[in-house]
Amino acid sequence: MELPYQFSVTATTKEIRADYASLDEGTGSGKSATIAGRLMLRRVQGKVAFGDLQDMSGRIQLFAPAKVTPEFDSFTSLNIGDWIGVTGEIMKTKRGELSVKVEQWVILAAANRPFPDKWHGITDPDLRYRQRYVD
Repeated sequence: MELPYQFSVTATTKEIRADYASLDEGTGSGKSATIAGRLMLRRVQGKVAFGDLQDMSGRIQLFAPAKVTPEFDSFTSLNIGDWIGVTGEIMKTKRGELSVKVEQWVILAAANRPFPDKWHGITDPDLRYRQRYVD
């Protein structure tokens, strides 16, 4: 897997949220944006995948339908913590969440180690006391 040498970004999540906050639910803006950041959350629901991309200014939801997203299976198997670049239309989902519909994506840097388990935490009390920053 060859990673890109550089990746040009056209907007930050903060700019997208400010510019497109007035979009109606379930509609697209007709405009495309290129963003990059760390994949913080990924969930797959049949032929649609969702993710949260975090950059230096905030978070935004990624909306990846199988019909539009290239290499959908690879996208759904990304690891939490991977750095990715995404290009797609800015839209608002039916539930009112501002999102980027994934039309192109690329891995910028793979996460070598997964994040600690967020929901269950550390069960070993000694390890919890020695490594408080993990809990």
